[in-house]
Formats: sequence, structure tokens, C-alpha cells
Amino acid sequence: MMNVRQLTKVLTFLLLALPVTALAANDIRFTSTAEIEVQQVNIKGEKVVVRQPATLLQPGQIAIYTNSFTNVGQQPASNVVINNPVPANTEYLGGSATETGFDVVFSTDKGKSFGKPTELTVPDGKGGKRPAEPKEYTNIRWTMQALLKPGATGVVEFRVRVK
Repeated sequence: MMNVRQLTKVLTFLLLALPVTALAANDIRFTSTAEIEVQQVNIKGEKVVVRQPATLLQPGQIAIYTNSFTNVGQQPASNVVINNPVPANTEYLGGSATETGFDVVFSTDKGKSFGKPTELTVPDGKGGKRPAEPKEYTNIRWTMQALLKPGATGVVEFRVRVK
């Protein structure tokens, strides 16, 4: 049996009308959700923002993608990596990927290469390159910086705007 500490966990999420696909050992259980924020009035008459499932989004709407995971194994998990494509017909909103406890990098070439925002470039249409804009990111990859203990959970999320 492979030592969980030596196993790299790769979780791939395809969201918004695409089936969730995961490539991971059986000891990491996860869920993915796509939600929107709406303003409601609570019992006290106060305006509050609540999240609701995202359905039939219109251009300009913002969706929040949340990936939750739990180590259901008996050993701590190391090298937990979550690779999430930015859903088709959306654009990533810069600065919205959660970072606490994770090293976060992005891709502009559908996950072939990754880098920090200051390292990413795209063709400028004139034979050269220019800095990439967040709306041009195609993938987000989180690498957990600590062990995920048995029974421990984690969450990463990001926001997109529907094109």
C-alpha cells in the first residue's frame, strides 16, 4: 500500500453544467458547488447577502465556485493539489481565488504551464507578448502548504463573471 504522505492528490473540477471529475486517491472526499450571492431581508428586516445555487446564469452575473475536501483516510495527506479549470464562457475575477494555506498559481494555456500573475504572458497580436489579464486565465491550481490530517477539511474558492 502506498504511503499517503508520498502520494500527490490531484483534484480536477469542471463546473457549471459539466460533470465534476476528480483524480485522487480514495482517502480525499470532496464536493464542488457553483453559487451566486443575492440580497435578502432577514426576519429582523435587515438586508443580508446569502448564497444560492447558480442556475441559468446571465451574461454579467458573478458565480462563486467552492471546492470543499476532507481527508477520510487514516494518515495525513501531503502534497494536496487542486486544479480547477475556469469554466467555459466565464472569466476569472482577479484576486478572488482563496490563498490562505495554499500556494496559488494560474495558467493561460489550459493548464500546460502555471505561474504567478506577474509571470504570465499572452501573445500581443503583433508577434510579441504582453502581461496576461485575470480574465485570460484558463486554470487555477492550489497546492496545500501543510499536511491534511485525518478528518480535516479544507475549502478553496474563486469567482467568475459570465461572458
